[in-house]
Amino acid sequence: MAKLTADQWETVRAEREAGESFRSLADKYGVSHQAIQKRARQEGWEDGQNVSEIIRKKVAAKVAGVVAGGNRKKKAEALENAAQKGVEIVRRHQKDWDEHHRLFTVAGVAESFEAGKSAKICAEMLAIRQKAERAAHGLEEMPNVELPDELSIKLVSASGQAV
Repeated sequence: MAKLTADQWETVRAEREAGESFRSLADKYGVSHQAIQKRARQEGWEDGQNVSEIIRKKVAAKVAGVVAGGNRKKKAEALENAAQKGVEIVRRHQKDWDEHHRLFTVAGVAESFEAGKSAKICAEMLAIRQKAERAAHGLEEMPNVELPDELSIKLVSASGQAV
């Protein structure tokens, strides 16, 4: 078994905390997975289970222009700019709903079934688009979108069996 340097152990820890398994790390670095597990327990390593949340936060910080350990003034400016962009998006979304209301009130939704159907479809599409845009700009969590069966892709093996 190899004896790892302090720098190599830091790399092993970083990879583990990014979601790598003990066994794959053991194979990669030539040490037993038990040795890695023991060190992880002693040093209180993260297990990689929350890696998606960590990555999401890091992406949001980079998109906003925030750098860890950076200049406080620049960090504050970057956060202010990101917040201002969010305000612009929310205000535009409010105007979209005001316009939807105006269009379908004028169209006489109450008197026409077809106008009511159009208003409902437009409202659903507007809500989906705005939710996705807010998620893309870090204003809310990414939506969990389920496709209707007719849009779902069925995977089929070479033998023709559904996968």
